[in-house]
Amino acid sequence: MQELIVKYFEGTITTEEKNLLFDAMKRDEELRKEFISMQNLCGMVSWMPSHSDAPQAIGKLLDFKKSRTKKSHSFSLVPYLGYAATACIAVFVTWFISSRSVKVQKVDEPVVYEQITTPSGQRAQVTLHDGTVVWLNAHSTLRYPNHFNGHSRKVELDGEAFFEVTHNAAKPFIVSTEKASIKVYGTKFNVFAYKGSPEFSTSLVEGAVSVYTKEGTLQLQPHEIASIVNKRLVKSQYTNSDFLLWKEGIYAFDDVPFNEIVKKLELYYDIQIEQNNNHLANFRFSGKFRQRDGVVSVLKTMQRVERFSFIKDDDLNKITIR
Repeated sequence: MQELIVKYFEGTITTEEKNLLFDAMKRDEELRKEFISMQNLCGMVSWMPSHSDAPQAIGKLLDFKKSRTKKSHSFSLVPYLGYAATACIAVFVTWFISSRSVKVQKVDEPVVYEQITTPSGQRAQVTLHDGTVVWLNAHSTLRYPNHFNGHSRKVELDGEAFFEVTHNAAKPFIVSTEKASIKVYGTKFNVFAYKGSPEFSTSLVEGAVSVYTKEGTLQLQPHEIASIVNKRLVKSQYTNSDFLLWKEGIYAFDDVPFNEIVKKLELYYDIQIEQNNNHLANFRFSGKFRQRDGVVSVLKTMQRVERFSFIKDDDLNKITIR
């Protein structure tokens, strides 16, 4: 699996290999921890001037692990990643100071795009070149440039993310999704925008944002949500912010119909759920669930509130509810 991790960060992994890697991480907690740690290291190395530094660093760390594994059967890479990250910071600071002293600067430095994808049932955090912090929910992908040039800071999102954007009045920050785009200058907000899902929402926590589609534009103030209903943007308010607890690894549902919860679970855990229980369709649930416990644990907890049965087929990656 180490070879697949290297290919993942190199961007050469195929869809089949990616599915194989993510399936392995579902079963192997240590592999999952190493992947997340490497993902954080890769994000840090992406600040370096060479785009190839990230996969090279990951590759060297894996080679080091292999050499250590020959001597010991129980070796984890995770403790060493902290030292690697520290080294990356030191190298970056040295490079930054040196580059600032160069009289002639490269104005037209080419933009290289990075991409971070979170496996199902996991979450991640990444800091962009301008200092903006992004939290990614499960089964989400963020595509962003290694530096922002031009008159805007644009990123692409497929999934759910919480943004804490660094203020820059001269360069608006733009989040592009399948159904809508969000324009901000410095603020905190959540975006739910999985490709293929009919649901879209932007929830503003602090500051102000503009949400726009081909059909229109909405301005949001704190504690307001923009959603798409019948292809039109509509605005509403929220008072309970528990739905943002996913950043802390908790999925919270407050008086939500069962079928809506099922749709969220399908997206978060990348699994097909066939809901055949008509009685449950509009039954409303409230509760909080730990992300790491998995979809089966969530359903078993809900069974304590309302009786139903389900069968999980691991080969088909499918759950049938009856």
